Amino acid sequence: MQLSLFTDSIHPALAPTNLTSSLHPIHRWVNFIAGYSPEFVSVCIREAGLSSGDIILDPFGGLGTTPVQSLLDGFSCIACEANPYFADLATAKCQAALGAINPDEVFSTLHQLSPYKGELADIYSADALTFLKKLIPETELRVLVNARLKGLKITPDNKFFYKLVVSVILELTSKSQTDGIYKAPTTKKKSNSFQDALLRVESQIMEDFNLITKKQDINYELIKGSAHLLCQKTSSIASLCITSPPYLNNFDYAEMSRMELYFWGYASSWREITNKVRSILIPNTTTIPIDIKKNHELYAEKLSNEFIEYLKPIINELKVRRNQRAGKKEYYSLVFPYFAEIKKVFIECFRLLKSNADIHVIVGDAYLYGIHIPTGQLTLSLLQEIGFEKTQIKLLRNRGSRWIQSKREGAGTPIGEYWIYGRRP
Repeated sequence: MQLSLFTDSIHPALAPTNLTSSLHPIHRWVNFIAGYSPEFVSVCIREAGLSSGDIILDPFGGLGTTPVQSLLDGFSCIACEANPYFADLATAKCQAALGAINPDEVFSTLHQLSPYKGELADIYSADALTFLKKLIPETELRVLVNARLKGLKITPDNKFFYKLVVSVILELTSKSQTDGIYKAPTTKKKSNSFQDALLRVESQIMEDFNLITKKQDINYELIKGSAHLLCQKTSSIASLCITSPPYLNNFDYAEMSRMELYFWGYASSWREITNKVRSILIPNTTTIPIDIKKNHELYAEKLSNEFIEYLKPIINELKVRRNQRAGKKEYYSLVFPYFAEIKKVFIECFRLLKSNADIHVIVGDAYLYGIHIPTGQLTLSLLQEIGFEKTQIKLLRNRGSRWIQSKREGAGTPIGEYWIYGRRP
């Protein structure tokens, strides 16, 4: 199979990026730096030759690129997202794609806000408040807090969309730069007042709403929680899977949303972020819960003997290099858990897909203490072991300057991002 994405849509190097999201209604409201393009989703849908009533699956929903674009293209979707903040915003975008929200209620409420007059310590824990004050001027934070409290009175149909709008304003009012994906309190940027941010967000969203038509013959299900919850779904219900799992040692998907997790009250401390969010994410960084690190070798039981034998030398070398390198990060403890949990999710995808249904995966390689982990090829091997047929892999791009090996202790080989394809027999 050769996706026409590589001949008549966008340049293949843009497929695994979010760089075109700013060109698309709804997607541009808030998108994921590690996400892929809406065009990639549309091309996969077109190539699959779907029929009315077909369902698209995404076990790693992120901020909703696959489900939103599926709905915009006229197809229902089932998605999972473990980060509760991402899941809520993806839900809002899906509702918008169906034309199922009322922006007037949301913006009318926000235009009438005044600053919160009470003690901020009555709203937030000491850890959360200390962090938020580093990022947001207190005058704006007090208006934002009142926005959070007023959200309790928003009608249920609009509560997720309200959260999305306030979250975008929250980011615009922040005075701290985002370093890659993490907030850097000591690195300053120009911030907007609450009112200026509100007008900016309202203008963009209302412009997009003029392009949205209400849809009643399709729907979505966005499961807030681990992708393993897909085990509760009936077999053979999806006609296509389009997804991108967390990359090994790429981003801490909990820390990147720390400001929002604190602001909305999903968590009140670093420990709670680990217990409530990291604990249900695919274990891909060294900030994973301690019990996973301690028991990492047990995850090998979920992998084939061939897979284990390939990974063992890598793990052993990572143990050696840990004691030779600054930071002494326990990268070796990620390898078995990461691939075991990824395999578990793709087994569910295989079960949920109908016969002759396609799966499309975007994933990137990794270097851990200079050791190349060919995640693309290993993911292809997992799909083959599970039973997917007609599998193939294609390099889409070599990753950006922050991953150049002179900066990342690599062996000189660029880190690639890959498109992986398979078909359920």
